[in-house]
Amino acid sequence: MDLFSRNIDDINNQNRQVAHKRKIVALLNSSDKALTIPGICKKVKLSVPTGTKLINELIIDKIIIESGKKETDNGRRPVLYKVDPEYAYSIGLVILLKGMSLSIYNLEMKEVYTITDEGFVLENSLTCLENVVDFIQKAAKESGLDQKRILGMGIGITGRVNAQTGYSYNYFNFLNNSLVDFFTDKLHFPVYIDNDTHVLGLAEQYFGKAKNTRNVFVLNLSRGMGLAIISNGEIVGGEQGFAGEFGHIQLGDSNKLCLCGKRGCLGTEVGGHALEQNFQEHIEAGETSLLLSHKSMEEIKYPDILKAALKGDALSISLTHNIGFKLGKALGNMINLLNPGIIIIGGGFTIAQDILTDSIKSGMTHTALSLPLRSCELLFSSAEDATIKGAGAIVFNQLQLL
Repeated sequence: MDLFSRNIDDINNQNRQVAHKRKIVALLNSSDKALTIPGICKKVKLSVPTGTKLINELIIDKIIIESGKKETDNGRRPVLYKVDPEYAYSIGLVILLKGMSLSIYNLEMKEVYTITDEGFVLENSLTCLENVVDFIQKAAKESGLDQKRILGMGIGITGRVNAQTGYSYNYFNFLNNSLVDFFTDKLHFPVYIDNDTHVLGLAEQYFGKAKNTRNVFVLNLSRGMGLAIISNGEIVGGEQGFAGEFGHIQLGDSNKLCLCGKRGCLGTEVGGHALEQNFQEHIEAGETSLLLSHKSMEEIKYPDILKAALKGDALSISLTHNIGFKLGKALGNMINLLNPGIIIIGGGFTIAQDILTDSIKSGMTHTALSLPLRSCELLFSSAEDATIKGAGAIVFNQLQLL
């Protein structure tokens, strides 16, 4: 893996050749189609003799492979080339409050291995962090892949994260160095980290419904709520990487105490935690639900309520609809502020999109100006395991391989 792991800061002929090879590999891997040698040389601005020499070396190293021949009207058909997708891999890891998932992707971003720990509980402790390291090392070994071919790992973790410095401020914040430095030292390959919502935004930008759109909101609506803001084609991180704390904007009507210590945060009214609390309050007030015939109150979680709504449970439908309306009102204010072209709802609430769509739109109508609202499309994410795929994409994105 010397091609991408090698430091080429020193200016010399050998390092210049490595830099040119990286450009060739990056070009072919991000290209929609295989290319001929003259086509490659033209795009990376190399002479054909120099480009041919470097491409032949990449073929010998089994980094580039033939991919058929170009159709021509007459004469000899030139050979087309592409990168061998199994030349290198990226690990994507998502760490949530409850549950942890890891997938390994080849250069075509096709999943070649995946594992999930549904019993994992995130705690701000050294024991928990050591469990994460063990989980990663076990997965890398069980995948059967040559670990020298792993270019790095991208991590999406809940809470506030500074992607530039590699620090996680809510979890594993007791280290003497950054979380990225800790993992890099343990795993011996580059590690990148970001907030799980920003990672979801990256996935939608590269593989989902935000592709080819420059101004997008990607809302991660699960137990909590976060927002990835894509502005002019770039995810907005803010000064310290904390941009997008949508759940802590005080746009609602509630006076409930938030987990952050303040009152009136939107997250106390919208999200899985809020849905569970609302459900419990209505049951204690004497209302009924079909859910209680299958589970006790303590066992009922927000996905159960959403599924019950889809099956026709009146209380679950009403509560889900109410959350959608409140969310829509808050999003309408954001539409006025930043004028997005698309809003994508991702996360655990996507299963209830048939119930949420009309209620969110109704809420938007109450607060958004007509012109920016008219040009904004509401969509629900269709990408399976989008967040973990976004985590895997961080590595290739850093190396300009996407």
